[in-house]
Parts: sequence; structure tokens; C-alpha cells
Amino acid sequence: MSWVDVGAVTELPERGARCVRVGGVAIAVFRTSTGGVFALRDQCPHRGGPLSQGIVHGTRVTCPLHDWVIDLE
Repeated sequence: MSWVDVGAVTELPERGARCVRVGGVAIAVFRTSTGGVFALRDQCPHRGGPLSQGIVHGTRVTCPLHDWVIDLE
């Protein structure tokens, strides 16, 4: 396992996300309103929607395509 520097936490939008590519895989890095930071594949397990474009609420994100709610924790 290795770490990838994606920038300062303050560069991530509060209650939003930023997408980075790691080894050809799109990873969404989320920042919650309380400052929590989470990362997961930028793909909804339901229909493959881009989670980085979803709405962050609490520690969850809602897929922009089909309104599936994904727990970031």
C-alpha cells in the first residue's frame, strides 16, 4: 500500500468532493461539514454514477444519477 498526496484538506470543498486518478482508477475524496475526509472509488455500486458529483450530507453522499445514499464511513 502507498499514499497519494491529493493536496491540503482546505483545498477540498466543504460538503463536496474532488476526483483523483490513482493507477487508472478514479477515486473520490470527500470532505464533510465537520472536517472529516473520506475516499472511495468514484463509482456508485448501483449504476456506476460519479459519486464525486453527488450531494454530501453528514457522512453520506447521494448518487447524482439514481439517489442511492452511500455511507462514506
